[in-house]
Amino acid sequence: MKKPDGEIREFINKISEKTKLNPKMLLVVALLVSGIAVLMLSELSGGGEPVAAQAQTSTPADSREYEKKLEERLVSIISAIDGAGETRVMVTLESGSEDVYLNNSDYGENIEPSGENSFEKRDEYIIVDNSSGQGGIVVRRTEPRVRGVAVVCKGAGSETVKAQIVEAVTALLDISSARVSVAKMN
Repeated sequence: MKKPDGEIREFINKISEKTKLNPKMLLVVALLVSGIAVLMLSELSGGGEPVAAQAQTSTPADSREYEKKLEERLVSIISAIDGAGETRVMVTLESGSEDVYLNNSDYGENIEPSGENSFEKRDEYIIVDNSSGQGGIVVRRTEPRVRGVAVVCKGAGSETVKAQIVEAVTALLDISSARVSVAKMN
């Protein structure tokens, strides 16, 4: 009767010969593969708290900061237009920015009591541990959409200047001209 230890060595030697790897290197590869398998199994078993199903939106303070930066940038561009003169701008947003998280989507088939089939989409969000606890992996952040822009400047009495301002704002913010108001400063 062979010892189990001898059988294991014989098995390792056979694999080592077939893969042309040093037995020690083979052990390292086996440990790596088993470590990856453990990580994958822990993800499948739901090792963490799920992230909320909806995307996370920014706070009102973040939105106000974004509005303020847009206003400053628009003032610098509009006041550079020939004839615009002194300029003030106000930007309003439809909503805050939104984070989109990495997830696995699974479509499952449900058989209804009536015998009809329906499909159900299930999202499982990928969770990672970091220094501040567990959280989702942000794959994309969508900036807030602009609701409207009000521009008040000294040169808005000229139709040419007014048209240039509307054209600049609509091009920069990708909004329709109906969302831009230009008025003359008194």
